[in-house]
Amino acid sequence: MKKIKALFILPLLAGVLLISSFSLGKKQQIRIQNYAWYTPSGSFVAWSTLANALVVSGDDLNPTGGVLDLEGFTGGGAGQPPTGTLVYKLYAHP
Repeated sequence: MKKIKALFILPLLAGVLLISSFSLGKKQQIRIQNYAWYTPSGSFVAWSTLANALVVSGDDLNPTGGVLDLEGFTGGGAGQPPTGTLVYKLYAHP
């Protein structure tokens, strides 16, 4: 009977040690970045993601033959000048 208990306990112990040797990795977080969108004259338009600004404005990132329509900054807001880093420029194509 003691031999049978040992035969059950050893694989169970080996399994516990094997599973406990793995550590959980860092959880990867996907963060959607909002930008403060301004006209070239410095008027605040809205806080929005790049994808939303592209869809709503109908503009694109291609400067060739386009007119600067919106600038996306990392900071700013309603009643404030653009602050932070200029990240994106959206162009309208006539």
